[in-house]
Amino acid sequence: MRRIFTMAVFAALLSVWPAAAQDAGNPTAPNRPQGWWGSVGVDFSAIRFACQDCGNEQPVYESVAGEVAFGKSIGTKVALGAEVAVAAPSGPPGRAVITTVTGIARWYPSSSPLWLKFGVGMARGRSTLVSGVGLYQSVRNGVAIDFGAGYDIQVSTSLAITPMAGWYMGAIGDIITPTAVIRNVSWNNWTFGVSLTVF
Repeated sequence: MRRIFTMAVFAALLSVWPAAAQDAGNPTAPNRPQGWWGSVGVDFSAIRFACQDCGNEQPVYESVAGEVAFGKSIGTKVALGAEVAVAAPSGPPGRAVITTVTGIARWYPSSSPLWLKFGVGMARGRSTLVSGVGLYQSVRNGVAIDFGAGYDIQVSTSLAITPMAGWYMGAIGDIITPTAVIRNVSWNNWTFGVSLTVF
């Protein structure tokens, strides 16, 4: 997983290197998104699941994840938008695909291209679990919140590389299998990655 993530980040950096060399030192370029913007990124995720009866000793699963966001800047300090983030961890209990769809606000606290993010929306968990009668598939919807931070490193007048980190929390309620009820399922997802931002 770490090797795939490293290769993806390296490929993203190579793809924008010519633009960075061409536009370096351009004083007319904005240092943050203005108007409409969009981004696509790849993350390394560390995900910890929890439930009402699971106790405190829960393993952490690693996953390469992806996210897509778009929106519009409002003034010079705030950018509003929407974000879809997907991760696919796997471990001894089975496999899962966890998705969060959130409305987000990015806040630029200073004149630099550093931003802080807050979002709220929907979580979706699609799982394939090993039960006493074989494999059991479940799809549950719930609520999600996320926080994050990033820094837009401008490489041209309309393109930036954005290192970013974040935390996603999703809660999807009970998962009922033929042999058990897993109550109050939730997860915490810590991410670190990089995206390409177009503005």
